[in-house]
Formats: sequence, structure tokens, C-alpha cells
Amino acid sequence: MVNVSPISLVAIVVGLGCFALGGRLLKSAAAARRVARSDDPEFVLDPTREDPPDDELDGDDLERGFMLLVFGALALLFAAISL
Repeated sequence: MVNVSPISLVAIVVGLGCFALGGRLLKSAAAARRVARSDDPEFVLDPTREDPPDDELDGDDLERGFMLLVFGALALLFAAISL
């Protein structure tokens, strides 16, 4: 049986949490970009749909998602080293 230290267990949980949150942010940013496109086939086929909002999409979600993936990878690397 493998004896896992508490530090590696915390690093694994933090790494997986960062991956989950980063993936969610990246998926949310991609979905927001799809909704903002006016050449979307569903938008063209449904003339009763309201126009997409004119809010500009910032790259903050993309940057946060990418950085969370990087931090998650570093945390899992630390967990692998500390095993």
C-alpha cells in the first residue's frame, strides 16, 4: 500500500481543483464568444431571437483559465515529487 503524505494529498486536491476551475472558465469564455457571434447558424435560423448584447468580451476569463491550468499542473507536479 502506498503511504501518501498530507502535503501530497493537499497538492493533489489543489491541482485537480485548479484544473476543474480552469476548464470551467475556458468553457465559459468559449460559450460567451459563441453567443456574441451574429453569424451563428441558430441565430440566423431563429429570427425571433433577440440580438446578442453589445458587451465587449474581455480576455480575463481566458487568462484566468489558462493560469489555473498552469497552477494545477505545477501543483500536480509538486504532488508527484513529494510522493
